Amino acid sequence: MRGRASLTAAMLTFGGSLAAGPAHACTLCHSRIADDVRAAVFGPGFWNDAVALISPVPLLAAMVIVMRRYLP
Repeated sequence: MRGRASLTAAMLTFGGSLAAGPAHACTLCHSRIADDVRAAVFGPGFWNDAVALISPVPLLAAMVIVMRRYLP
């Protein structure tokens, strides 16, 4: 039973860390911090950042296809 109790304690601790708390940068709010976050995310470099984030996906997909097709 000791293992089960420690597992339960670990799950409760992890669950407690996921509990909802105040959002300090809520983008739906009309605060100064929310305005700063929106400006940083959707600023003039938005499309450059989006392309840089998405660009590795076709390469990784091609690598997976080649590996599945040609490796045993």
